[in-house]
Amino acid sequence: MAKKIPTMPDKSLFVRAGIDPKTGAPTRAVDQVDLKGSMKKIMRLIDEQDAVNRYKWYNLPANISSEELERLLYYKGQLCFFYFKELDEFFFMPFALDGSIDFYGRYNTIHPVPMASGTEDEKKNKAIYETQRALLSTLHLNVVKAVKPLEDLKEEDLYNSAVILWDYSRQLGENIIPRKDVNDPLLDVIAEIPCFLRTSLIASTGVKGMRVADADSKNEVEQASNEILRCALRGKLATGVTSSIEIQELFEGPTGKSQEYLLAMQALENFRLSTYGLENGGLFEKKAHKLEGEQRMNSSTVGLVYDDGLAIRQNFAIIANSIWGTSMWPMPAESVLGTDVDGDGDAYDSNTDGQNSGIESDNDYQGGEN
Repeated sequence: MAKKIPTMPDKSLFVRAGIDPKTGAPTRAVDQVDLKGSMKKIMRLIDEQDAVNRYKWYNLPANISSEELERLLYYKGQLCFFYFKELDEFFFMPFALDGSIDFYGRYNTIHPVPMASGTEDEKKNKAIYETQRALLSTLHLNVVKAVKPLEDLKEEDLYNSAVILWDYSRQLGENIIPRKDVNDPLLDVIAEIPCFLRTSLIASTGVKGMRVADADSKNEVEQASNEILRCALRGKLATGVTSSIEIQELFEGPTGKSQEYLLAMQALENFRLSTYGLENGGLFEKKAHKLEGEQRMNSSTVGLVYDDGLAIRQNFAIIANSIWGTSMWPMPAESVLGTDVDGDGDAYDSNTDGQNSGIESDNDYQGGEN
């Protein structure tokens, strides 16, 4: 008797044949809609775009743009800035404690770690990751926590120093939770509301459960329902119920109004914006027309939240500039202020004026000279 050889089937062949790889049932008999998953992806994109574009960096000496720097902060929470003498370049990298802490619990010495640490890229490109890790582990950088006066600046400070940049104010520890992970539960809840709204709308069309004799009959009803409304929002006109539960029990109670779901989603979206200190309509918005005074009162005062992130970034820039003679500086985005700050005639930021994000100026630190 021939031995069976373990094989790994190509799932794409099942898909081409019209068979769902997970269930083994025909593809058209399986509900293909993952509305929550799709909404979560949309909300994740919006959340990242709001986070990345709320501040604008000018004259970054590293080979990185303002948007890229803010993106790394969104996914990592904190980065260290240093000058790598052997590569003659500045870098923003994640870091790990490499030594002692001071009386306030702040790190005294650190070493950078690869950006892909803890991600799928680390597994896929393990050899490259290990090379980067070995190279970066040779750096033992002293964390500078205050401005370095020019008279106290030494040559070793240029090559052995690092300044830490956080996304927002720390709590008790030195490491903060990345904004991606902080806002993820909120995005999950927001993504559920369109699903509830869709279900409510479908239920209001008069869809009822059908009691059937057995599971085989139920599958027939399911297939018929999916086929009928396959191109109509994937809603089910009828569903089989293989139990003794009465049909009336399944649909007892009124369904929520569409307006209620939309108001809930709007309130949560306003709360999400408030976590970034961005202008929003507040958690509660009246259904009726609001007076101007009510509108002002209802608008959340989120200036302190926005100023928190800006102050941290500007303090970082002041310290780093005092060491390496760079001229990087963060500013509020014009779209957030609603004001044409640079006088180009547009109230939004542009990277075409030669002095915007990721562009080095003549005053930037070059080759170890201050």
